[in-house]
Amino acid sequence: MKKILLPFAIFSSVMLFAQELTKKHIISINTYEKNAKTILFEKQTSDNSISFVLKAENKSSKDFAKCKWITSLSKEELMYFIDALESLEIASSLESSLFNFVYKKNKIKIQIKDTKCTSEHKMYYFQKSCNRMLSFVILPNEASNVLSALKQTIREIEYVSK
Repeated sequence: MKKILLPFAIFSSVMLFAQELTKKHIISINTYEKNAKTILFEKQTSDNSISFVLKAENKSSKDFAKCKWITSLSKEELMYFIDALESLEIASSLESSLFNFVYKKNKIKIQIKDTKCTSEHKMYYFQKSCNRMLSFVILPNEASNVLSALKQTIREIEYVSK
């Protein structure tokens, strides 16, 4: 029995560490709007798959409840996000199945579709669960910082894969 227990313990510990999930911080920004949010982009690696995580959290105040959002993007979806944000022109908008962009008054409003608040708090009188979609406003110079950081991460992935 002891002969089997030691190899089994070693094998199981190796398998646990082999499936390790690593996260790397790409960029975080703070929005300056009435409902200020902290937006964080991360690269998530597990085994041989790479995905990107967009996390957001707003500040709690007397007017707004504290919400958190987490959504996962594939490499292709992130590249589409980068291309769309880069090609956005002043006084224009872009709508896709993943997100909406509106650029007016020197601000870019970004709305990420298929996201809901993950904080389990209740809203208003009838105690409905919060289901707010993630939307935030950034300035064009913040958008260029986000774009350069995301492009650099994509280049690193493509360089490593070649």
